[in-house]
Parts: sequence; C-alpha cells; structure tokens
Amino acid sequence: MSRALIASARTLAAYCAAAALSVGCALTSKAEVLAPRYFSPEPARTARSPQAPAGIELRLGQVSAASHLDERIAYRVGGSEMGFYEDQRWTENPEAYLRRALERDLFEERGLSRIITGDTPILDIELTAFEELRGEPKKARVAVRFGLRDDRRAVIERSLELQRPLVQRSGADAAQLLAETLTNTLDEAVREVGNQVVENLLATKAKAAPLQSTR
Repeated sequence: MSRALIASARTLAAYCAAAALSVGCALTSKAEVLAPRYFSPEPARTARSPQAPAGIELRLGQVSAASHLDERIAYRVGGSEMGFYEDQRWTENPEAYLRRALERDLFEERGLSRIITGDTPILDIELTAFEELRGEPKKARVAVRFGLRDDRRAVIERSLELQRPLVQRSGADAAQLLAETLTNTLDEAVREVGNQVVENLLATKAKAAPLQSTR
C-alpha cells in the first residue's frame, strides 16, 4: 500500500474517531433542565361582594375554558399570535380557579341559594382568555362568555373582557407580577358576572311576583 493511501486512511480514521467522540459526549452530557415555576391564582380579597336579597336561587351549570387554556401560562403577541411560557405554569387548569371564584362570590359572599336540581335559573360560563398581553405596557387579559338559562331557553347571553396593566411592586419579578395581575383581573371579572347575574335574577323575580299574587 502506498504511503499516500496509508496517510489518507489514517486521516479518515482520525476524523471518524473525533466524530464518534463528539456524538458520545453529546449523548452522555446532561442538557440543562429547565424546572418550571408554579403559580396558584387565589386572590387575597380585600372587599366582599354585596349580600343579595334573600330567596334568590341559582344553579351553577357548566364551567369550562377554551381548549388552549391549560397549566401553561399563555401570552399574546399582537392580535392573533399566541405562545406559552414553558417555565411558568399554573398549579391547575384555569377553569378550576374560575369555578372556585364563582362559588365564593355567588354563594359565600352574596348568599345566593345554591340549587342542585329543579326548575331554577342555570349559569353557564366559559373562560376564553387568561393571558398576558405583550407590549408597552404589559397587561393581563381575562375574557369570559356566560349565560343564564332554564331548561327550555336562554335568558341572557353575554361576553365580558377586562385588560389591566401589570401591578408594580418592588422585590417581585415579572412572573410573580403577571400571576398576581391575572388573579386580580379574574376576580374582578367574576364580581362583574355576579353583579349582572344578580341583577337579572332580581328583575325576573320582580316580574314573576305580580303573577303569583293574582293566583
């Protein structure tokens, strides 16, 4: 075998060994693992919703969230582009927080009578946005669709959207401020839903009163 061929073979072998070593290192070296941070949007409420008049009944129906709302904290860029923080997550899906906020506002604070079955108005609600709006300034955005119905027809169907600038507090990082602002905005949205629901239930009860008195 000529010296040139031997030299070429040695060079090729050296390249192969270097490549194999590089692949082996990549496979055996540990990539940096990004541990997510978890947040629980449970508001520390400083004000309670007003007590409703006695005798107002309500059944809490379907409480749901849009399919893209899961444990990952979402953000929106512009009108239609969305993304998710892989290192920032909720401890539960957002619809769980919506349900607890509604139960607290409607039944604990306002004192509505919670009906499980029977002929009484039913509240259905869907959380359609629970996200950060990127831009200057950054904002929290919460949107819901809700409706009151009975077993035969819809009484009201409404949408509600709130946008609030991120709260500012020294010593807190951006993730904490976003979670806190979303928590407060969800709580504000639930209180507004409660106001509209109680207003409608009172109006319906007032209309029904003269009919009942004539029987």
